Parts: sequence; C-alpha cells; structure tokens
Amino acid sequence: MSSRAWSGLLAAASILVIAPSFADFKKGDKVQTIANLHPDMQRHVLFTLNYQQDGLIPVCSDVTIIKSGKKELTFEFQGQEFEIVYEGFTKKAGVPFQKAVETLYLGKTCDKAKLQSLSKIDKEGIRTGQPKAGMTRDGVLFAMGRPPIHANQDLGLSTWHYWRNRYGKRLINFGDDGKVSTIL
Repeated sequence: MSSRAWSGLLAAASILVIAPSFADFKKGDKVQTIANLHPDMQRHVLFTLNYQQDGLIPVCSDVTIIKSGKKELTFEFQGQEFEIVYEGFTKKAGVPFQKAVETLYLGKTCDKAKLQSLSKIDKEGIRTGQPKAGMTRDGVLFAMGRPPIHANQDLGLSTWHYWRNRYGKRLINFGDDGKVSTIL
C-alpha cells in the first residue's frame, strides 16, 4: 500500500495521536493505548486483525514496552504482559507490522481532547468497549479500535467488519447521519 493510501487511511480513522515511529518503541518506553484494546485474557495476546475478545484495556491506558521486534511487540499493563502478534490477513493486505501497531494500538499519547468532545452515547460505548446505536465513527474507533485493515480499507463506507475470533464476525452499520444504525 502506498504512503499516500496510508495517509488517507489514517486521516479517515480520525484518531489523532502523537505517535513516535515504531522504530522508536524500545524496552522501557511509556506509551498509551490509542483505543480500547480487546485482548485474549487467557493467552494475554492481541493480533493485528484486532479480534474483539472479551478482555478490555481502556483507551488512554499507560503501558510500558517490554520487547519490540519486527513481527511482535510485548507490553506491560497493570503488572501483566501482553503480546501483539502479526497475523496473516494484515500481512497479505500489505500492512507492515509496525504500521499496524501504530494504527491500531499504541501511541505516545491518546487524544483526550477528542474523547471529551464526544457525546454521552459515544462515551458509554467507549467505557464498555462495545458499539451502541447512535455512536459516531470516532466513538466506535475509540471503543473497538480500527476495524481490520484487510476488510475495511475505506473507513468512509457504511459498514465496518470486525471479527470476534477466527469464525465470528460483527458488522457495524452507519446511517446517512454517520451514526451507528444497526449492529449485527
């Protein structure tokens, strides 16, 4: 994917972060989650596909980088280690692991001003990590993170596809007003 296409994707996500280059992520760095993270709590793992597992690490949480590599990154949150793993669909979509981490999970700071400007329904969805009818696209991005890049290259489309696991999918439909109309 070209750098121009990446710029468009990042602008469409409209979550502004001041993110260091992934190469700058090194052991001991303190960074923040840029959206709610939904890890597999039994295995303490997240995938670049952004599976919507039952775990919840809230947006703007402080985390510490434990290890940073070309295809995995380990961070610590509240005394527990979590690993982010590069998964095949993201790789096949041409998205480098480093770019996926910066787009989905971690940045130098989260956008607290944007979070505060959102509606009550957006804030409730963000608090629970779940989509709700009436939420804006920004609210869903903070609540669930960016939908998987390989199936959602254009965040301006009316339906976003998320996966709960390898087999279960969730669709978020937006109405003409840009707010969630249905959740399937």
